[in-house]
Formats: sequence, C-alpha cells, structure tokens
Amino acid sequence: MAGGERVRPANPLWRRLLRQWRRWRGADMVKTHTVQIVERDGRRFKRVEFQSVEEAGQVARCLSDLSGLDRFPRLQSRRGPVLEVEFIAGPLARVDRPEDHQAVAEFFVDLYAGQPRRPVATATTGMARALAPDLEFLVAAGLIDSSEADRLRALAGTWQPNRVWLGHDYIDPIARNFVIRQGRAMAIDIEALCPDQPLGQGLSKATLRWLKQPAAQIVAALSPRCGEDLAAQLPWVRLCFTVAYFRQKLAQRKPGHIRVEALTGLGRIDKPRNNKPRQRRGL
Repeated sequence: MAGGERVRPANPLWRRLLRQWRRWRGADMVKTHTVQIVERDGRRFKRVEFQSVEEAGQVARCLSDLSGLDRFPRLQSRRGPVLEVEFIAGPLARVDRPEDHQAVAEFFVDLYAGQPRRPVATATTGMARALAPDLEFLVAAGLIDSSEADRLRALAGTWQPNRVWLGHDYIDPIARNFVIRQGRAMAIDIEALCPDQPLGQGLSKATLRWLKQPAAQIVAALSPRCGEDLAAQLPWVRLCFTVAYFRQKLAQRKPGHIRVEALTGLGRIDKPRNNKPRQRRGL
C-alpha cells in the first residue's frame, strides 16, 4: 500500500465468496477481475485489475472512444493490467423508481446514437453463427423443445437484417451498475464495456433483467438520431442474445436468471377472442 493511500474491496464479502464458490463448482465464465475503491490525496478512485494487459487495454480504448458522451467514469491511469477511473458518487438505479428506468433508457439511446458505428453483413457475425448451436444446446438441456427451437429459428430468419451495425455496447446493465447523477444514468461497471458488438445486446439484457421501458419508445427515440437501420436490427439482436444468454446462465449454473417465457413469447401476438372482455386475474 502506497503512503497516504487506503484501499478496500469494492464488492461485499458475500459477493466475493459467491464468485469463488461458483469457481469451485466448475461454473463457466465466472468473473476473474478484482475491483477496489482507492482513497488518495482526498479523492476516491475505482481500481480494476484485469486478467491480462490486452483486456485492460481494450477497456481503456472503449473509455477513450466514449468519453464525449459523459456516461462512463473517466480514465485516470493505466499500469499494465490495472486501470484507475474516477469514482462516480450517487445513488444506484433502483428497480422501484420509474424515473430511473427512463434514465437508463435514455442512456442506451445516447450510447447507440452517439458513437461511430460500422455495418457488416449479418451472416458473418458470431451472433448469427452461434444461434443454431445455442438453440440445440437449449433443447438438449430441456429448456425448450425441438418445435419451439424450429419456430425461433424461423423467426430469426424473418427478423434478420442484411447488415447489422457494430459498436461499443454495455453488456452488464443491471440496476446496480448504474449511478443516477442529476437525473442521468452513469454506467460504472467499466468491465462490461465491449467493442465491435452487434448493438442492442446491452439493451436486450437490461429489459430482460429489470428495465421496464416499452421497446417502441426506445426505437422511436433512436430512429431520428441514427436512422431506421439500427432500430430495425433490435428484434433480431434481442432474440439471438436471449438464446445465447440462457445458454450462458446454464453453463454458469445460474438457472434463477432464466425466464423461459421471455424467449418463447418472442414473436407471439395475443389475439382477442370473440371480442369478449378478458377476465382479470390476480397478479
């Protein structure tokens, strides 16, 4: 420890122990970076040590590319696999606050519309190639049956655009990874920044996990700022992401994060029956 510097873990003990327990159980894709809060010279910083210099460099480049959005902590220093960023103070986003849902929806509109994007042929993306084996995995695991897999495969073919836009996405947008500062959602989990992603994955995960914001509103906000093409790819990205995410959660032994109806409900439209009012049921 340097003179005048105080360091403490950013995550509580129970979360660190849970992560270690999952490693012992052999779960795949368990996070391996360490996160600390550093107090030095009267200021606080967040310090993240990655597994490799390459991973740290990738996140540092993402932060630099997106610095103009003022939606992420600013990079303060980099030493090998260790990054230090500013500590953003403020309340975390809360699921029970509608204004926080709106703030996070606006975050994604800013993120997707406010960065350079590049189009690629959809068929060349890893997301397109992974869909079929991911669906087979879900069938083999008993999560869905083969007829549902066929329906989803056909739906993906209908929704798949000729090209998709790639860019930086924020892929772990759970509520506690946002600080609400003066009404703006600030993304504080820099480890979740990834470049060259089919845009829409972060938004898909947020709406799957907690974000209650009508997709039509977000699409309507996106289209004037970046055209119809980006908005048009969101349904296909959401389908592919959800399939891949459920496979990942099975591999990580986190079945509690799986809501199969979020997948099987895609592309289905409830039709009115004989124009009769539907009987209300208790929630």
